[in-house]
Order: sequence, then C-alpha cells, then structure tokens
Amino acid sequence: MKDKIAIVVQRYGPGINGGAELHAKLLAEKLSSLYEVEVLTTCAIEYEFWDNYYPEGAEDINGIKIRRFKTLKKDLQKFNKLSKTVRNIRKYSTRKLTPLNFAYLLYKRKKYNKEGFNFNEWLETQGPFSKDLINFIKKERENYKVFIFFTYLYHPTNMGIKEVAGKSILIPTAHDEPQFYLEGYQTLFSLPKFIIYNTQTEKDLVEKVYPETKNIHSGIAGIGFDDYDPTVGPLPENLSAGKYFVYVGRIVEDKGCVMMIDYFRNFKKEHPEYRDIKLVLAGKNALNEKITQGEDIILTGFVDHALKNALITHSAALIIPSFYESLSLITLEAMLLKVPVIVNGNCEVLYDHIEKSKTGKSFSGNTEFSEALLYYLTLTPEKSAAEGSRAKNYVLENYSWDSIINTFNSAIKTL
Repeated sequence: MKDKIAIVVQRYGPGINGGAELHAKLLAEKLSSLYEVEVLTTCAIEYEFWDNYYPEGAEDINGIKIRRFKTLKKDLQKFNKLSKTVRNIRKYSTRKLTPLNFAYLLYKRKKYNKEGFNFNEWLETQGPFSKDLINFIKKERENYKVFIFFTYLYHPTNMGIKEVAGKSILIPTAHDEPQFYLEGYQTLFSLPKFIIYNTQTEKDLVEKVYPETKNIHSGIAGIGFDDYDPTVGPLPENLSAGKYFVYVGRIVEDKGCVMMIDYFRNFKKEHPEYRDIKLVLAGKNALNEKITQGEDIILTGFVDHALKNALITHSAALIIPSFYESLSLITLEAMLLKVPVIVNGNCEVLYDHIEKSKTGKSFSGNTEFSEALLYYLTLTPEKSAAEGSRAKNYVLENYSWDSIINTFNSAIKTL
C-alpha cells in the first residue's frame, strides 16, 4: 500500500497556468506513481479576489484526488490599506542586494512591524483565506505521511505548516520582491523539516534574508522537461513566422508587461524599417485599459498547449520582462523548443539561465532591449540553429525528472 502525501497549493485546475500552480500539478502527477497523492486547495480559479469558482469537495483530475475548500472573497480596499507597508518596503527593495542597502531594508521591515503592521491580518486579507482548509489539515494530519507546501507567500502555506511542521516540505518559490522581506515570514521559514528550492539563486536569497534556514535540510530540484510535449499547433493567420516577438504568461504590471510594451513601442518608433514586426501577448490581460490590442500589439487571451508552442516556435524570440522569478517555466520551455529568450537582466534567476546556457539576451533598459530585438531580427539561420541546440541541451542536462523525484524521495525519507 502506498504512503499518502498531501500537496497544499493556493489554486489547482484546468485553465490555471501560473508557475507555482503548474509546478504543483506536474509534481503531483509524477509523484503519484510512487505515492497516493492528494491535493489540498481552494475553490478559487483567479488570484485577484479568490472568488469560489470550482465546487467545494473532492474531484479527480488525471488520477489525482483534489480536495477543494471555500475561501472568503478578498476585501481589496482593506488589502490595499494594509499593503502600504509593502509599498514602502518596495522603495528600499533592490534587485541586487549590497550589504549596505540589505541592512537598511531589514531595518525598515523591523521598523514597520514595531509601528503596528499586523502581518497575520495582512496575510488573511491578501488571501486565499480558508478556515476549512486549515482545519482539515489540522484534523487529518495523522492520515498523511508528508505535507508539501507550495509558495511562501500565501495564507494556506503559512498557517497550514504550523499544524504539521514535523512532516512538512516547503517549496517556497521565493524571489526578490517587496513582500518577501516582511518580518512575519520569519516564522514560516523556521518551521519546515525540509526545503526544496527551484534554483541555487533562490536558495542563496532565502538563506541570506532568513539565516535560520541554513539549519534546515534542503535540496534543489525544479521541474523536469525530459517528457515535455513538443506538439505545435497551427499559427494564427494574422501572424507570420519570424515577424513577431512573444510574451506568454499573466499580463500584469508586476511581470514587467507595461515596461515591455513601452520599450517595444519605442523600438518601433526608432526603427520604422520594422513596421511589420508585432508583439504578441498570450495570457489573461489583467491590465485592461493599460494594454489594448492595436496594429503592433496582439492579445490572444488564454491559449492551449499546442497554440502556446506554436506561438513560441515561430517567434523571433520569447521576451520575459519580469523582475521576479524563482525558476520561470516558460523560459525553459522556449529553450527546449530551441527558441531564443530575451530576459530582464535585473532578475538574477533569468540572467543565470542566459549565462549558463550561453544563449539568449538580457536587457536592463530601453537601449539594450532594442539591441536584443535587432540581434534576433538579423541573426543568420546557421547561428540561430547553433544557439537553439545549446539552449535545448542546457534544459535537458539540468532539468530531469529522475533527479528531481530522487530529491523528493530523499526528502520524504528524512521525515
């Protein structure tokens, strides 16, 4: 009889393609060959208000039992009021932490905590907030060998791990964002029996900000790509191969989308000879009036796997403008498909992918962004093929499911 383990994640289901949520889905399905896996999650499908979308209760998805619990609707006005502290911390958060500004940042977070910032209230208001989910973990903790918690940021991880700390594995998916420095997260990072990071960069960041994690067993895993489905669907009729750049993911300001569009429009103004080049954004548009479809900008909405692969495969390059990533699955997918990636050089994780693979380009401003676009619009087929092969080899050599599952098995045995 297989041991039963639980994966706790804020959202789970068809149509949810966020990084941590997809990571949880892939891991659950891989571990199901060795363990009886259940996913404990909420009824929400979106993260802005956490409205209950899926029915409460249990269902089966691809052989995995999913247990869903209702969540309270997010009070956005209250959350924004409580988040003033986070916005103030943003002023002092830096992309590359030097000893001086790092010390000042820690001073600021302690200062705001002493001034009455209520972390637990902020955590509940941020959502998803589900008392039923936490109560289930507390009541049923003896029925599971291990609880695997995804994402340091949210309430289910922070409150759930307190109930089962002795049999917990944390996958923090942490990155250098303002919320990460809130003092309340110090409790979370002191509790798990094992931490599994996506990259060495993430591990270094967590251990620098929360030194107590150095005393916790840890490993580095990520996601495997050796079984990736390379199916490519037809390209939409309004697009021509090599005549567009593509972004895939949530279309939000925090992912650098507004900056990317501004840079792209500047490129078009400065290079009228490329007037037929377009920027395609695939994913849910949460910016509404800030980003609208036009002659140069194409919004596809949510796309399925085959269309996503088609958009990436036939593009001049994939653009990832995000400042904050702990792994970036879409970057690795593009590299596996032999497509170049243009990344925000201020994100250390993304920059490391580019440096280690010796492929792609990075930018830290408008000029470098334009230079990267020009490079891939004029790259010879021979150089493009050579770069594509290096990118694919980098992914296959570093992201294998066998080594990842071995890491998890070792972690589970230590518990």
